[in-house]
Amino acid sequence: MKRTGVVGVSYRTTQADKLARAALPADFGAEDLNELARLAGFAELVYLGTCNRVELYFRTDTINHNASVLFHLRRSLADLTGGACQLPSDDEIYFYRGMDAVRHLFRVTASLDSMMVGEAQILGQVKQAHEAAHEAGRLNGILDQAFHEAFHLAKRVRTETELSRRPVSLLTLVERKLENHLSASSAPALILGAGQMASQTLKLIRAIDPSRRVLIANRTPERAEQLTAGDAAAYPLALDSAVMEPPAASLVVAATSAQEPLLGRDDIAAIRHRLPADEPLLVIDLAMPANIAPAAGKVGGAELVGIEDMRAEAERNRVLRLKELERCDELVEHQIIILRRRLLDRSLSPVARDLHAAFDDLASRAVRRSLEKDLHHLSEQDQRAVERMTQELVKRLVQVPLRGLKGAAWEHSMAVLESFSRGLEGNSGSGRTEKHR
Repeated sequence: MKRTGVVGVSYRTTQADKLARAALPADFGAEDLNELARLAGFAELVYLGTCNRVELYFRTDTINHNASVLFHLRRSLADLTGGACQLPSDDEIYFYRGMDAVRHLFRVTASLDSMMVGEAQILGQVKQAHEAAHEAGRLNGILDQAFHEAFHLAKRVRTETELSRRPVSLLTLVERKLENHLSASSAPALILGAGQMASQTLKLIRAIDPSRRVLIANRTPERAEQLTAGDAAAYPLALDSAVMEPPAASLVVAATSAQEPLLGRDDIAAIRHRLPADEPLLVIDLAMPANIAPAAGKVGGAELVGIEDMRAEAERNRVLRLKELERCDELVEHQIIILRRRLLDRSLSPVARDLHAAFDDLASRAVRRSLEKDLHHLSEQDQRAVERMTQELVKRLVQVPLRGLKGAAWEHSMAVLESFSRGLEGNSGSGRTEKHR
C-alpha cells in the first residue's frame, strides 16, 4: 500500500479561486488522463473534481519521495493543460500515502470529510470518477480494490448509522416533507410568492411529481406568470384573490416578503374544510417574518411547519450527526482491516503458488529417486500411491510457512512477501543451475 497515495486540495486547505484553478479542464478526456499517468509515473490514477475538492488518487510502481511526485505532477499538468491547471503552493496541498491515503478516500466517499457531513452527492461523484478511470484503463489493481471498499463503506455508513437520515439543510428538510406529503395526497399545491424560495419549491415539487397541479399566487402577476411559463400543470394566481378566497389545496407553501401574516386560522380551516376528511393538509411557512399566523397550527387535520421549526430540527440533526461520527470512524477502521485482509490474500496467492511449485519440485525429485532405487520393487499401483501421498503431504506442508508469512506480513509489511518471493526465485534459480551442471 505504500505505493498508493492521494494529492489534493479542498475547501479546508485553500481559497475558492485557487481550488478552481487546480481543477482539470472540462475537455480533459481519457487520453489526457492516460498521458498524465504516463508522464507522472502512475500505474493507476483516479481524478476527483468537485466544487469543494480536487484530488488525484494514484499508485506507482516504485516508491518516490513526495517532493518528486509533486514536481512531476505539476509539470505534467501544466504541459497537458497549457498552464490552465495550476496546483497551489505545497502548504495548501495535502499528500497522504498508504493506509492514510485509503483512510482519506474512505472518509471522502462516505461524506465524513464533506462541508456538510452526510450529504449524498459526493458518493455519486466518486463513483463517476472511478468509472471514468476504468473507461480510460487506469484502474487495474490495488487502487481499484480500495475504491470498491470505499463504496461498500459508504453503504454501511448510510444503512448502519443515522448520518444520512438526519438532514441539516433547510432545503433538504423541505424536500423530505414535500416528498412524504405528496406521496399521501393527490390534491393541488398552493405556493404564495414567486421569488427564489417559491421557485425552488416548485422545482422540488416537480422533481417529486411532474404533473401535480400547482397554483402560484403573487402580488405582481407578471412574476407568477414567469414562474409558471412552460409548466403545463402550473397556474398563476393573484395573491389578493388567493388570500381572500384560498383555493382547495392539500399543500400550502408561503414564501412572500409580506410583513404581516397573510393567512390566519380561519383561512387554513377553510382550506382544510375543502379537502376530504382523510386528506392531510401541510402548511410550510418559509417566510421571515411569518406569512401564516401561529394559531393556524391548531386547526385539526392541518400541520403547520415554520422556518424556525425547521432550523431547530436542523440543529438537532447536526448535533446527532456529530454523535454518529464516532460510530462512522469505527466503520472506517473496520473497512480498512477488511481491505488489508483482501490485499494480503491477493498478494499471498502468487507466493503460495511459487511455494507449492518449489515444494512439489523437491518432493517429486526425491520420490522419483527413491522409486528408482530403494523402492523400485514396489508395484506400479503402490508407486502411484506413494506419489499421491507425496502430493497430499506437499499441500499440507505448504500451509505451515504460509501461515507464518501471512502473520508476519499482517504485523509488519507486505514487503515480507516480496522479500520471500525474491529469495524463493533465487533459490529456485540456483537449484536449476546446479542441476544442469
